[in-house]
Amino acid sequence: MEDVTESLAAAWKEAMKGVRIGYRKTKSVLKQIPVDRLKAISGTGGVMSQGDIRRFFQIKYGAEVRNAEGVRVAADEASDVASSDEEPLTDAQVQEKVDKKFFDKTYNPAIFELEHLDGFAYTDDEAEGRLMREAAEGKMRELRQKCNIVSTTLKRRVLAHHHSFVSGTEKIRDINDSLLMTSSDCKKARAAIRKSKAAVASQVALLAQQRTKENMEAAIQLLEAMKAMCGKRTQLMNLISSGKVHEAAGFLKREGPIDMESSLAKIYCMKRVMAEWRMYRDNPKKLTDCIEVVLTDCLSNKFIVPRYRNALEASQDLGCASKTCTLVATLVWRAAIQILCKSLTEVSFVKSEDAPLADIAEGIHPDYLTLGVRQMAAKLMDFLYLYSTVVRLHEEERRTDSPYAGLHSQALQRVQDTGRKVGRDLVEKLTVVLSSARLASIDPDRVLHLFVVVSMLTEAFGVLGLEKAEQAAARTQTKAVLLRHMQMHFQTPKAHEVLAFMAEDDWVVSPVSPPSLNMVKPLSPSNFKSFIKEVNSYLHQSTDEGSLAAGAIPFMENPFLTQKMLEPADTSSLVQTQTFGAHWATAKTGCAAAATGDSADSASTMRDMGTGLEAAPVSAPVSIQDTATLASSVDMPPSVLTSSAISVANAFLEYQARIAVRFPPLAADILGWCEELLCLYFYTVVDSFVSVSRSVPIEHQGDFSAKAQRVLAEVRAAGERAVGAVNGQYTPKDHVRHVCGGGGVGGANATTFRFPPAVWGRLSNEFTSAAQQFALGNRTVACQSVLSLIFLYEATIQTMSPLLPATTVQSYMRRCRVLYEAAHEVLHVCIHRLCQAICPMESVCKNIAKLKGGKDEVMVSSYVAQLVGSMKELNERHVPMPTPALESVFLQRLIFAAQAVLVREYSKLPKKRMSDLFVMQLQVDVQFFQQQVASVFGKSSVVVPDYVLRFVKAGFFADDKAQCLQWVRSNHALYYSVDLVNWFGAADKPFMLQLEDLLIRELKHQDILPMGCFAL
Repeated sequence: MEDVTESLAAAWKEAMKGVRIGYRKTKSVLKQIPVDRLKAISGTGGVMSQGDIRRFFQIKYGAEVRNAEGVRVAADEASDVASSDEEPLTDAQVQEKVDKKFFDKTYNPAIFELEHLDGFAYTDDEAEGRLMREAAEGKMRELRQKCNIVSTTLKRRVLAHHHSFVSGTEKIRDINDSLLMTSSDCKKARAAIRKSKAAVASQVALLAQQRTKENMEAAIQLLEAMKAMCGKRTQLMNLISSGKVHEAAGFLKREGPIDMESSLAKIYCMKRVMAEWRMYRDNPKKLTDCIEVVLTDCLSNKFIVPRYRNALEASQDLGCASKTCTLVATLVWRAAIQILCKSLTEVSFVKSEDAPLADIAEGIHPDYLTLGVRQMAAKLMDFLYLYSTVVRLHEEERRTDSPYAGLHSQALQRVQDTGRKVGRDLVEKLTVVLSSARLASIDPDRVLHLFVVVSMLTEAFGVLGLEKAEQAAARTQTKAVLLRHMQMHFQTPKAHEVLAFMAEDDWVVSPVSPPSLNMVKPLSPSNFKSFIKEVNSYLHQSTDEGSLAAGAIPFMENPFLTQKMLEPADTSSLVQTQTFGAHWATAKTGCAAAATGDSADSASTMRDMGTGLEAAPVSAPVSIQDTATLASSVDMPPSVLTSSAISVANAFLEYQARIAVRFPPLAADILGWCEELLCLYFYTVVDSFVSVSRSVPIEHQGDFSAKAQRVLAEVRAAGERAVGAVNGQYTPKDHVRHVCGGGGVGGANATTFRFPPAVWGRLSNEFTSAAQQFALGNRTVACQSVLSLIFLYEATIQTMSPLLPATTVQSYMRRCRVLYEAAHEVLHVCIHRLCQAICPMESVCKNIAKLKGGKDEVMVSSYVAQLVGSMKELNERHVPMPTPALESVFLQRLIFAAQAVLVREYSKLPKKRMSDLFVMQLQVDVQFFQQQVASVFGKSSVVVPDYVLRFVKAGFFADDKAQCLQWVRSNHALYYSVDLVNWFGAADKPFMLQLEDLLIRELKHQDILPMGCFAL
């Protein structure tokens, strides 16, 4: 270091010496310069104009100039002229003259002057031109003389000052040499300084390198400490994130101290790392919290089997096993509810997660409802797969010899108990969502597709451990929402449409015959079963070998994310149709019944699979065991339909091809809806065309059997359900309101009307006209169309049979037969009442009332021929029936109506006239009547030939009360009670009361129209 200091001092000394020498030499040179000659001109003459300079030059060298008027004057004269009066030359002009005059070798003064000659102009006059040329030549000579004078003068001046100029130049050269020497000394001094500086720098660099080495070693140690600290922290986090919390605790004990802690604490980026390390090292409870974090991430974000297992087993080592098992169960429940709520919130206008679930569901736009539910189902399906994986993991681990087997057994019990609660909770919340969703504005096909998704999801809830009864109840709850929606937005509008068609019907035979109508072939549940199978297959992947090793990652595609679940599928390929005529032909050969049995057996798998509960049909007599089809027991196919009946048949077809094929669990309910529409049509027809009273319901009127009355009451209840009638009042749609004009409650602005409405508006002229036979043909067609619809309803049952259990199919088939028998009875009552109304019996009744017994002989009374003649005339002019079978029934009922009138009128005869001879007279009349009727109408038309004769013959023992009572017990079912009482007890009041008591209390007699032997 001392050597360096000495070198620097010597260099500095030499440099200062060179500077002093240079300064002295420069100063001496500057003193030798003649500064007085270089001084500027005084202020008064320091600035000269161009005119003054030119004038001075002309005066100095004797050149001629021109005055202000342009006249050439001598230099002496010009000197007296003020320079300010002349036009001064510009700097450019002066520079041009000097350059050309003294420095331009091509300068020609003559040409220059000619170019600047004043007043020169070109002329064509030769003499004038010659004068001008001579003047120019003279001027040129003058200028040459002046130039020679200037050159001579300049040479003299130069020669006069040559010596001083040369000496000045030599001095300048000497000064320049001195300056060069000074500069050389400075350069040498600078070089010495640089060498000294380099030496000093080299000495200083050694010290800097030593310091740098020490700093680098310290930095390397610090970096190694940082690396070790970060490595330990990373290893700790890896252990914690993988669930190995117990290993993390041991690692903290081993690697607790921090190397170079004070130095690392000064580094900003290491403060967070060290704080995190100290947090886990100094706070053992933090590791317990890590178990919760790991389990929460596994059950809420991404489930990794080893990570979940490690975290759970670490809880036993840390002494919090019971708490952790409870946490797992809680996280499972929380994950399921969060998935449901968040999935719906994403597509709802209500974004608050704290909002009621019903409000969130109501805030979903109908266009996005299916999307939201499908996304929710897909996420819940993944959750259910995770749940099944967790259950299987615990089941496998508890059967091992691991020290954690008890822990897994405890966790399994908690998870399974919570799973059942989660399943019930999800079902309740799903029901709330479906009940609150705005389904009204969604197309029915999309609604059904939505509930297919819901059914698949409900089926998947079984993996949560729900019992069969609970799962069945879950299906019932979700299906109940669909039933309410379909009842309100599909079934009820259909029922009102049927009433609208009936109100506009003219009740004539439609040109479309029943055999030409299309019907759906028996449907298959395989498509819906495939959806359920996909769900079960997806959930049971966790039971396959190797699935746990794969980390609970499903191999199959989520069934709710497949292409076919994005939009409602095209079901046209699943629906095959045939004509009703083809179905009838198959039924007649006996194939239909076998197909029904086979399909019903195969439908038991649907019940086992849980596609839905059966819908209880309207009560049917238990004694009916015959489930053979009506088609197989009837000779001729139905051939009478009205336009409104076709609308009902079309509704049947739509229910099958649109609803049942898309959502088979509704099969029983669809049959119930079809039956309601059939009953609505049935009861409306009966009330409008058969009933004889608007105040007494048809089921409480006479002529019907007890079974028929019970069935009619059930038919009325089903029809009321179809249109939503309450207490015999319903609110019609706008397009059918006109049919109820007089039946409103509350005046002209009433909104409720009597059920059922009158549908004979287009027949108002014929309906009450005896001349038009009270619309006999239209009434008969209406009643016969009910029978045709029942056949179509039976075909619908057979179409739906593969979707239902065998017992349900048999129940509906029995119910169909009960309806057919009731409709058959209604048709006969209708024709019977019409025959009584249109047959002219007034004069016959008067003649019978005037009968008196003969004294000597018995002869046929005149009223018999009169009655037969009127019947013949009526038969010839009555409205033709649509089918030969109805013609036969009409004729049979016409004859029986006449027989019933005879019985009624005979029973009214005064008993004072009664004698054996009078009874014989009546017997002869009856026998003659029967002969005439058989002769005119055919013997086959007289269905009950002894109906009147048996009644009349009982008059022979009218005085024997015991025999009368015995006869009443045996034959009361064929006759009306009033006729029996009048015939046997009119003359004896006590015996009349005895007869009434016998009929009502003991025999439970009902006035029923005989049906047994009649056609159809």
